[in-house]
Amino acid sequence: MFEDDEKLIEFVPKYPHTLPQDWADTGNPTVYEISATLDTLKKMYADQVKDLSQGRVGTEIGEENLRNIATNYQSIKSILFEPR
Repeated sequence: MFEDDEKLIEFVPKYPHTLPQDWADTGNPTVYEISATLDTLKKMYADQVKDLSQGRVGTEIGEENLRNIATNYQSIKSILFEPR
């Protein structure tokens, strides 16, 4: 019954690297896609902090990247709380 359902999402214990352009329907992402994207952004933020602290990235560029990642995180997270 469920094996043929194309809308059924397979459970993956660790979310893959997912960004909004990877969503099946960019105008109506699933909770799974949003969660995977938030997890990806958290990983990106942590990696950027590590790169910044190790001097792999300049301070100005690194801080700008952190701001962009944080802004994207808040924007994506707000989708979960939009009235439907």
